[in-house]
Amino acid sequence: MTNVAAAELNYHHYPLAKYDRDIVNAIPFHRELHEQLLAAIEAHFDVNKNYQVLDLGVGTGLTTELTKNYLPQSTFTVVDFSSKMLQRAKQRLGSANIEYILGDYSLLNFDHQYNLVTSVIGLHHQDSAGKRALFKKIYKLLKPGGLFILGDLMTSANPHLSAANTAYHYHHLVEQATDEQTLTDWAHHHLFLNQLDTIEDHQQWLEDAGFKVEVAFQQWNTVLLVCRK
Repeated sequence: MTNVAAAELNYHHYPLAKYDRDIVNAIPFHRELHEQLLAAIEAHFDVNKNYQVLDLGVGTGLTTELTKNYLPQSTFTVVDFSSKMLQRAKQRLGSANIEYILGDYSLLNFDHQYNLVTSVIGLHHQDSAGKRALFKKIYKLLKPGGLFILGDLMTSANPHLSAANTAYHYHHLVEQATDEQTLTDWAHHHLFLNQLDTIEDHQQWLEDAGFKVEVAFQQWNTVLLVCRK
């Protein structure tokens, strides 16, 4: 189950336009992560076909917008536990070939199978047991040959590397914050609300669920895993 309430997260603290700017600034290598996500989609899917796509934790729709633009014939289901986030996602993504679901995706049951499942910068609000359960759930939701793309913050099993990467992360927050309140909000979020597990644990849990896992991007704590059923 998700370890935070929607009201605890930063988009309840300031306008959505500021959130869109600050989420890109606050997550190290946010742009590079999405470039690699799109590269993985381009390598595995035909732009002219109709696929079933599920985005877990759509937020304001930044990730889904990229996917939807590349796969315009596909049908999308997007989930978030914040009505405020879904409202912003609807403004960005529109209503054509897209279903919006308000709820905690760790608790929801889905009726369909999907060719592609994405989750970017959100799964770190699940504890270790929650992540393992979700990976098994997502594996069952995918059609044979389907893809799960996970972009998130992860630590390292090497404690020295983990410490250095965390230091780099906070340094990034200090450099990128537009004001003192923004720095306080994002530093608090990372220190007290995020539950980071190691990349090694993520890979093992995904393989245990049945996936073949490729590390498509890794810089500091920012990681993109491409997982095929």
